[in-house]
Amino acid sequence: MATKRVKKTDVVSPSSAELRKAVEAIAIQPKSGKITLLTRKLFNVLLAVAQQADESGDTYRALLSDIVANSAFDSNDTALVKEHLRRMVSVQVEWSQGTSSQKPGRKWGISTLIADAEILEDPATRRVWVEFSFAPKIKKKLLDPVQYARLSLQFQSQLRSSAGLALYEICVRYLTNPSHLTMRETWEWWRPILSGTPDTEAGDEAKREYKYFKRDYLRPAIAEVNAVTNIFVELIEHREGRRVAEIQFRVTERKQPMLALDEHPNVFDSTLVDRMVKIGIPLKEAQSLYADSEENRIRAALQLTEQRMRSTSLPPVRSAAALFKDALKKGYAPPVEAAESGGAVSGKGGPALSANDPKARLLDEYAAWRRKEARALYDEQGELEREVARQSFESDELPGMGAHLRDDWRRRGLESKLTETAFFDWLARKTWGEPTDGDLLAFTLSQSRAA
Repeated sequence: MATKRVKKTDVVSPSSAELRKAVEAIAIQPKSGKITLLTRKLFNVLLAVAQQADESGDTYRALLSDIVANSAFDSNDTALVKEHLRRMVSVQVEWSQGTSSQKPGRKWGISTLIADAEILEDPATRRVWVEFSFAPKIKKKLLDPVQYARLSLQFQSQLRSSAGLALYEICVRYLTNPSHLTMRETWEWWRPILSGTPDTEAGDEAKREYKYFKRDYLRPAIAEVNAVTNIFVELIEHREGRRVAEIQFRVTERKQPMLALDEHPNVFDSTLVDRMVKIGIPLKEAQSLYADSEENRIRAALQLTEQRMRSTSLPPVRSAAALFKDALKKGYAPPVEAAESGGAVSGKGGPALSANDPKARLLDEYAAWRRKEARALYDEQGELEREVARQSFESDELPGMGAHLRDDWRRRGLESKLTETAFFDWLARKTWGEPTDGDLLAFTLSQSRAA
């Protein structure tokens, strides 16, 4: 069997590629097996590799290291890629043109995502290759689509939920539509497409209640797409009486993403596996949890567990692994309360942002939430520990502040709203460090779940 190779070079850079994804392959409905975030990402990367290839042969190949966007994968991590290749060969999906309407001339089909796959090592160079092919019926449609959406694989790498990636793919297609509106369908039609789970495997509540679908998938997906991509998505609900019967989305272009993009994004974030291992989860189990769970849920559960382990005022954690798995299973994250009002904030030493800037507003809300968390920790401490914290603030932070704030601290201490804000901002940084983009994204997603 002839093998397609990448044009001019063996090196593929999928994280910087643009994918022309056939519209039939965007709103795909799983019929057997679950489409996870990593399955969807890997499928898109394989499509991009094949579209960059030359015109001969039926099998495509690329370096494993390129397919995982140059992540530092070791031999154990290869098992994760193998698992998702297995899923792509076994998961059955329905292909359509993104609508449930049965209009004349439309085609319907069912197949697996890829026909076959193989991982092999070149004995001379020791480089590891992935070879794969597509089912003949869908190959031409996938590789030379007539109607397609242009997807950025860089934005794909930033999305950390299957629902977020599926929503991004669908909405990008309608960005240039004059109405900027997606198709209008029943919410039951949208559920398996965004969740990646067949209706036969969904829980009874998920199938019966729109509110659970909105809470668990719609709100987090919209928040994530709006946070890290170049589009802004709004949910439109169409009601029959009091019941939401159909939904669609309005899509507009954002001049730049809300959060800064990683310059070297990875398809797989193996650091999450490392963090799970550090809290006591065996490597194989950590890899299995990573393969089967949404990254945003893993991040939120890890953040909760790690913060709980760092607490000096609460009883020691008996089992960090058990706490993490419970948080992951139940899908809870640190509670998010209504944000306080206030001016824009920035990381210490970072540039100030305009109060009208989306990231400034997000930082402001996140800072307000962290101040409440820091206040809770402070209140739980004994008087001696609280005194040590106040003295550290006076020696480490207060000298660099304005004279009016120093005077206010000496006169009123924490009774002053101004000095209280400064103190708990400092305590939050001292306890948890400067917020990262990952922290902000986890906060955005947990906030949307609480809404």
